[in-house]
Amino acid sequence: MGNKKVIIAGAGLSGLTVGTALAQRGWDVHLLERSSELREIGAGLYTWENGLKVLEEINVFEEACQNVEFITSLNMMDENRELIHSTLFSKGNRFCVIPRKQIHSALVRAARNAGVSIETNACAVSADPSGSLTLDNGRTYKADLVVAADGVYSNIRQSLNIAQTMEKMSNGALRALIPRIEADEKGIAREHWSGYRRIGIAPSTDQFRYVYLTAPSTDVEGLSDPINKEEWISSFPHLESVIERIDQARLDRHFYYIYLHAWSIGRVALLGDAAHGMEPNLGQGAGVSITSALELAKQLEHFDVDTALRRWEGLMKPTAEKTQIWSRIYGSAASNWPKELLHVRSDVIRKAIHSENIESMMSLAARHITGR
Repeated sequence: MGNKKVIIAGAGLSGLTVGTALAQRGWDVHLLERSSELREIGAGLYTWENGLKVLEEINVFEEACQNVEFITSLNMMDENRELIHSTLFSKGNRFCVIPRKQIHSALVRAARNAGVSIETNACAVSADPSGSLTLDNGRTYKADLVVAADGVYSNIRQSLNIAQTMEKMSNGALRALIPRIEADEKGIAREHWSGYRRIGIAPSTDQFRYVYLTAPSTDVEGLSDPINKEEWISSFPHLESVIERIDQARLDRHFYYIYLHAWSIGRVALLGDAAHGMEPNLGQGAGVSITSALELAKQLEHFDVDTALRRWEGLMKPTAEKTQIWSRIYGSAASNWPKELLHVRSDVIRKAIHSENIESMMSLAARHITGR
């Protein structure tokens, strides 16, 4: 008997994480990427304690976090520049923003060092519950397990008979890395609210800060490409220095929620955005995805495939679904608050967070411990 074999579709963060973790546990791993090269699109990645623990466990923490500045507090600020809420961080509850290219490159090296075979120009179009995967050129692979980590528009998900909902949201965002200057704050991240627009600013590395600008999809000026700096400065005049430093920004006009009745069928498992896509309101989309990837590898280390998939879903699905719920609530407060009540929004949110322990619920994913 040889090693168990897994075929993974998608060389994004979750696909690379599960591939690396399984290879480190003795699996024969073949990873398929539809693009002609391995690359990560985007700017910065909010990385909480759950994600950082994953990076530590698969031995990529040092490389992924090279020159990254850890953040001591994340502050929500209203249009009057008054504090709505502050989330504090510590050694046991860490938070930072890693450049996406940096973490992706570290994961690619870790995967290859662990023995993962990576094939580019390989677009998976379907999978069969028996454990086979088919490419757009008709080529078919068979394995003990197929993992679909092929994103929110997953071809494999569409090919399977799993009850699912894909919900398009009316919110978008611009995201960018900007050069740091001497006057920039150190160790503090802020999210500024003004009407239905938000700007988040966080230290990333010793060279860059991460910036995101969110607005309703109907806000044509706010979500223009290229960015309309004058329009954003009109909403956030005190952030002119930050806005003027934005050179190139990634624009997403819409985000999607993905809800599945089950994350697996037979010998096929859906991972990451393919299973539980969500708006980035809590900065936990990738964190939940790579935590789930490591959880899957740990369960497969100790149990047969059927049992491992059942245990993995039982452990991770509730966390992902609760994170989706709180992401929706946060997004609604930011973008769908009644216009006539905007003047009381800050006070309502402030009181709700303190009275209902909402912060604990919103940070549920960050406290997830794998391998239970």
